[in-house]
Amino acid sequence: MGYKIYAPKPIYDEGMQALKDMGFEFIGVGKGSPEDLKTYTPQADVVIARVHFWEDELLAASKNLKMVMVHGVGYQDHIVCADAAKRGIYVSYSPYGNFDTVAEGCAALTMAMTCNICQYNAGVRTPEGIRAFNRMELQGATIGLLGVGNIARSYAQKMYYGMGCHIVGYKRTPDDTVPYFIKMLPSMDEVFRASDIVSLHIPGEPSYRGLINKHHFSLMRRGSYFVNTARNVLVNNDDLYDALISGQLAGAAADVDYSEYPDGRKLLELPNFINTPHAMAFSDKSLKRSGDNCVHEICRTMLEGKPPIHWINQEGFVPRN
Repeated sequence: MGYKIYAPKPIYDEGMQALKDMGFEFIGVGKGSPEDLKTYTPQADVVIARVHFWEDELLAASKNLKMVMVHGVGYQDHIVCADAAKRGIYVSYSPYGNFDTVAEGCAALTMAMTCNICQYNAGVRTPEGIRAFNRMELQGATIGLLGVGNIARSYAQKMYYGMGCHIVGYKRTPDDTVPYFIKMLPSMDEVFRASDIVSLHIPGEPSYRGLINKHHFSLMRRGSYFVNTARNVLVNNDDLYDALISGQLAGAAADVDYSEYPDGRKLLELPNFINTPHAMAFSDKSLKRSGDNCVHEICRTMLEGKPPIHWINQEGFVPRN
């Protein structure tokens, strides 16, 4: 049977070709307007999710749909798992595709932020120039991790071995696989109190909106730093802005596309705030790894009749007849 895959944003070329060679038909490639989603999703057996969100109303109208394949890690940006589960639609994601790439970006943002790289680069290009000013040294500094998943662990490894930082962390559920060089603390508050730099690695669940706010920034030593390579929804942008203006935070960085979140755009006015447009996951190797995972999961589920390896909506899943 020639299953149809809707790819409003396609995966890498070789992955697309591999799926075609196995008999899959692509529809709506590169077409991702709201109207396109309504047109192509009901025709599809599989959708590949990279930048779009599938509402439950659309899932209800898509009787052929059997699988939502998320190209990256942040499946919360693309679907409500419970909505798909009750309709017997598998949701799978790609947890190992880009974690080292994002961790490299997080390390780069940390160093650019603490070394004032962006401020200096902008200042030297002005007629008046810019003078050097004091900064915090990373050697011996304490980095706090909120969330200790794949990205956080890779980032921590780079900062511990490469920069000589102390690492502390917090996660909601106990985990005996945490590397020895991460000292686990009992609460988020304790991480903020202990850290010179806090790095955010918590999934962007809608229920976590504004999870990080002025309470947490107030716990840090004056002149500390904050970096977010997770999701905008987790941070109260007004409180972050106030902490940067007041000097409570010496600097912050976020890999967030603020064109999607207007409430955070005022952060871009601040010289001690660094922004990248949710781009730290993009590299040739990470795109291939994530694309390969999509190919493997789609073939396993659609051709072999097995649940995806990275099946994330098992709870409440109601198989289709």
